[in-house]
Amino acid sequence: MPPIGIGCLQAFLTDNDIGCDILDINNIFYNLSAGELKKSWLVSCNTFLEENIFELMQKNHPEKFKSLVDKMLAYEVIGFSCFKSNIHSTLKFAKLLKSRNKDIKIIFGGPEMTREYFKKSRKIKDAADFTVVGEGEKGLLSYIKNPSAKNRITLFSEMTNLDKTAFPVYKGLDMASYPRKNSASMLFSRGCVRKCRFCSERLLYKKFRVRRVKNVIEEIRYHKSKNKIECFVFHDSLVNGDLKKLEELCAKIIKNFRSVNWEAQIAVRNDMNQALLEKMKKSGCYNLFVGLESGSSRTLKNMNKGFTPEDAVRFFKKLNKAGLFFGVSVIIGYPGETEAEFGESLDFIIKNKPLIPKIEQVNPFTYYDGISAGKIAEKNALKRLDIFIKEIKAHGFKYTNAFLGNLIEKNLPAPTFLLGKQDG
Repeated sequence: MPPIGIGCLQAFLTDNDIGCDILDINNIFYNLSAGELKKSWLVSCNTFLEENIFELMQKNHPEKFKSLVDKMLAYEVIGFSCFKSNIHSTLKFAKLLKSRNKDIKIIFGGPEMTREYFKKSRKIKDAADFTVVGEGEKGLLSYIKNPSAKNRITLFSEMTNLDKTAFPVYKGLDMASYPRKNSASMLFSRGCVRKCRFCSERLLYKKFRVRRVKNVIEEIRYHKSKNKIECFVFHDSLVNGDLKKLEELCAKIIKNFRSVNWEAQIAVRNDMNQALLEKMKKSGCYNLFVGLESGSSRTLKNMNKGFTPEDAVRFFKKLNKAGLFFGVSVIIGYPGETEAEFGESLDFIIKNKPLIPKIEQVNPFTYYDGISAGKIAEKNALKRLDIFIKEIKAHGFKYTNAFLGNLIEKNLPAPTFLLGKQDG
């Protein structure tokens, strides 16, 4: 789907009378690719492709690559949304642009900059004229208004509230050019009310804030009318961080549209009443991602998840009663997890199969800079992962194969498409 981060920044700058355009270079070259390269593009944590995609874009589509670089060079300021997966190509783009025009200003933002901040790294920060750590709008605007300021970094400069935030319309992007053509990303809230020790996502924001429901309804109406969108995917860390606002959102969706197809991530909360869950279903919720992570009471406590296995069972029963489909995620080998606790977690999953419609994601513990959990997963984490996957398959659980171990870095060998020019 179109990238919501740069879509929000474009909307914010436009709302502040600053002209800007957005490019989704990732989607442009994905669509130009074919065959083996296109398949490889979809492999999560494919480190070989992450490190070599810049050269592949140049080699396979030189004319398109040149035209995009020339287009970027026509602007005074270029901001890059940085992720682990694109940081290698981002650094190369920045170096190329600076070699062509030393006066052009480069801004780095995005989740990778937050990771680099907690990592206390200067290597990437020094490649940009300005770095935004955390939420991007205010920091980006301050730099554009005063690019000569001595300060080269802004840290967690957040909007007090999101009530007047302009929603993204993705001007200049072809929404039909994305694989999920009838869908759009949404943000109802920013931040998280939980403090899970393993989670890097909660480090992206300092405060939890929720948008005005009226604004969300306007965004849904716009995309349904303008772009014929049928499905709305909320990327909030948890859609149920504010239960009153969630109930208001569902009620307003029902009032304005009867229902719309939507999905979201949700936290286990036993203070959610049955009526709210049923209102979610009535408003059109078709899928929920539940961060279970473990079925062991001690491991859940060590993770600081804020609930017990018994709480999770009660919550799953409520979801089932409301007719809400959901999947759970599981972390294997969390620091300190014993063999007995791994067994307890696996037994919990198998025992409660009638309550769990799908295993959404399973991964060994992965350390991210800035989190409060230990750095090293249990030494048998990968072995336990194999056991867990075999067991859920043997017991007939629904699952998505691409999300079993998808956070494991895959140092794949050079594919055959490097041997000749890419078709397409």
